Amino acid sequence: MFRIFRLIWIASFLLAGSVADAEDPQTISQYTDVHDFDDLIMLAESAAKNPVAPTPELPELLASWQYDDYIKTSYKSDRATWFNQGLPFWLETFHRGFVQVDLVDVFTLSPLADGDAVCQRVKFSKDDFTYAAPLDPATIPSAGHAGLKVVGQFPGRSDAEEMLSFLGSSYFRSRSADCVYGASARGLAINIGMKATEEFPDFRAFWVRMPTRDSKDVTVLAHLDSPSVSGAYEFRLTPGDRSTEIHVDAKLFFRDVPDKVALAPLTSMWIWGDGLAGPPKDARPSVHDSDGLLIQSGIQQWSWRAFARQDYPSVTSTEVEAVHGFGLIQRNRAFYHYDDHNARYDKRPSVWVTPDSPWTSGRIGLLELPGAHEGVDNLAAYWLPPSLPESGEPLSIGYTVEFFAGDPPAHNLLARATNFAVDRGQQGDPIEIEVRFAGMSLRTLPESVPPRIQADVLRGQVTAQKVTRTETGDWLLTATVIPAEDAPVELAWQLFSGDDAVSEEFRYLLPPSEPEFVYPAVYTRQE
Repeated sequence: MFRIFRLIWIASFLLAGSVADAEDPQTISQYTDVHDFDDLIMLAESAAKNPVAPTPELPELLASWQYDDYIKTSYKSDRATWFNQGLPFWLETFHRGFVQVDLVDVFTLSPLADGDAVCQRVKFSKDDFTYAAPLDPATIPSAGHAGLKVVGQFPGRSDAEEMLSFLGSSYFRSRSADCVYGASARGLAINIGMKATEEFPDFRAFWVRMPTRDSKDVTVLAHLDSPSVSGAYEFRLTPGDRSTEIHVDAKLFFRDVPDKVALAPLTSMWIWGDGLAGPPKDARPSVHDSDGLLIQSGIQQWSWRAFARQDYPSVTSTEVEAVHGFGLIQRNRAFYHYDDHNARYDKRPSVWVTPDSPWTSGRIGLLELPGAHEGVDNLAAYWLPPSLPESGEPLSIGYTVEFFAGDPPAHNLLARATNFAVDRGQQGDPIEIEVRFAGMSLRTLPESVPPRIQADVLRGQVTAQKVTRTETGDWLLTATVIPAEDAPVELAWQLFSGDDAVSEEFRYLLPPSEPEFVYPAVYTRQE
């Protein structure tokens, strides 16, 4: 499914004027001077000394396209850069149009014997695309590339598959061979989740290093630009059968220091699932790309924040002394949990960020929007450093983004909250919550000695709680919650055996009443 990434876009897109594909020759000249990451860093630093250049507007015809028009354009695989050259990776691009208004330049870097590289521009050509009826190629302007995709063969597979794409602002997404596309990452987020309008930095240009015949990875450089910042990024993609890794190195130069700088941001979608039923016209039990935010704050210190829907945009954060990792996780992999043969949410990947070294202090932020439908990303998670960068001082960051199925392999000792349910009864009644914890750390506990419950509650009262062992060896926590005010109740539970944790921490922002939301009928269906 094509995903609309930007959440506040429609007015500016519909007002896009009719202009020709205008590219600044001076900018192109600067871009062709980039041969490696060091060159890109110098370009980004130099660009930060001047105001950001505006993106050429979409020609009127492309701006008028709707979703059904845009998906009628497709790249011809045999026109791909490096196609049929015996290389493990090759390149395709995205067409501009509909909501894809960004114009990006694409270059290849062919290595030389002396260690240098030849920079060559990948020019846009309508001959590279197929335009299905009723689109008429003769009337479509040459408006340049909207984004970039890397195609190749996953280990042990013979078919060519898309494995990495950059499309829209600074969004990028990938997957492992056993997953389909789902949650995404971003290069940077500025003023996200604030009353002020969010600033969306854009990747303006990409340079892809030509691989060798036996390369296991491919490197993509990218220049990020926005009114506040100019940045240099290096992405090293290593595709895998069960896990695909993208190592990210970035150096940012700020023109102005914004109020909020969110690093290593991730985005996803949660419309309904555990704790919230879907609309009557849609029989699917759950609709989401991710079902929780997982944070690792130390060796075997794990916190799971299950997603919820409020009637308003919700912004929360968790203080962390040392960030070992965080991610948006699609934990439930059972098909019946989604019952969707088309979207295959059971095959959507988890996205996990691991810093090169633990990020000390700061906060992990979480934005949850009451999304209108499953075609819009309504979740974001990111790291907020303890202090803002200083204007003129570069900010460097390095981390790995992994795409895989389920939980991180390191999260294998403590029991996990595998599912939960919320029973509200009648309006004003106490709310019953049930959380199932599963894992080997719990199955060894005798039924006669249940684990100890450690609870933390804010803006509410837990009047009763207990854990009972199930026939499968899992432990079921049941609790009765009474909200203290017309605001969500913050809940946290963790199970202990003596002084030792035997489960991750389960956290949830419980709405005081069933969230009211009207799902557009066009986006609901019965399977």
